[in-house]
Amino acid sequence: MVKGVVFVDIQMNQEWYQLVQVQKRDLQDVLELLVQAAKWLQTKNTTQWDYYIKDLEGNTQEVLDSIENNSTFLLRKNGRAIATITLENTPNDWDCEMWEEAVKDEGVVYLHRIVIHREYAGQKLGEQLIDWAKDYMREQGGRYIRFDCLGTNEGLNRYYQKHYEFKGVVNKYSKHCKYEIEL
Repeated sequence: MVKGVVFVDIQMNQEWYQLVQVQKRDLQDVLELLVQAAKWLQTKNTTQWDYYIKDLEGNTQEVLDSIENNSTFLLRKNGRAIATITLENTPNDWDCEMWEEAVKDEGVVYLHRIVIHREYAGQKLGEQLIDWAKDYMREQGGRYIRFDCLGTNEGLNRYYQKHYEFKGVVNKYSKHCKYEIEL
C-alpha cells in the first residue's frame, strides 16, 4: 500500500512509480534515505549531510518543517521509498546565507535533500526527479530552482556543473557551490 497521498503516477525508465507528498507518518522513510546517503557520502570522502549521522535527532526538525510545508515528496516503487526531494517556496535561514540578496528574487524555489536509494543509483532517477520538479514548479509559476552542494562533493559538483548553471562559490562554514535552473 502506498503511504501518503499519491501526488502523481509517473513512468521512469519504462517502470511506474508513485510520487507522494510526504505526510508526518512518512518521516522515518525520509530519514532512512538521508542517513543511507550520508553514510555513502562518507565513503566518497565528503562530509555532506554527516550531521544526519552525528545528530539525527537534532536535525530532524528541518525535515519535519518541510513536511509541514507540504514541500517534501517521496518516490515509491511498489510502496517502497526509493527517493526523496524537497522543494521550498520560501528560503530558509540556510538559503538566505547561501544566496544573500538573491533570496529577494521572485519565483524562486529552493531544492533540498534530493536522495536516491543506493539500490536505484545509476538509473537517472535523480535527473528525472529534477525534470519533474522543473515541470511542476513551472506550472506553479516558478522562474528558478536554486540549490547548493558541499564543495568537497566532487562527483556531484561535476555532475551539476555539466547539467546546470553554476552560480558561484560561497564560503560559509565551508565551501559550497551554488546552482540554478531557469524554468
